[in-house]
Amino acid sequence: MRLFIGLLLISFNLLASDWTDLEEKQKYILTQSFQLPQLERSGSFMEFTAGDEVVLSEIIGLDTINVVLFKFNYKKCPGPEMKTEMEIIPVKNTSPVVEVGAQLENCSLEIFIETKDLMRASFFE
Repeated sequence: MRLFIGLLLISFNLLASDWTDLEEKQKYILTQSFQLPQLERSGSFMEFTAGDEVVLSEIIGLDTINVVLFKFNYKKCPGPEMKTEMEIIPVKNTSPVVEVGAQLENCSLEIFIETKDLMRASFFE
């Protein structure tokens, strides 16, 4: 019975976490790939790949616009001067589809999510 419960808990941990489950200073893995357009190079994109590792550094409530900002240290950052435009990224396996704003600045992957969607699935495990 203990083995079954252990396997069940492990399988739940492999699924994407809700945004409210994410904690500062914890390591997370991207569960989906996406790209963001680079500011310095027109037509160039910064690739984020499922399996990339990040560490949640800060959660900031932006109450006046009903948004929460999640800042992640991006381990594969090509350099601190790298900046991207903000793009709207649909979170896979959400229905109705949850969309977040994403950008990279100073090796910080910044994810903006509406407060109404905080209890929905993120793209991190």
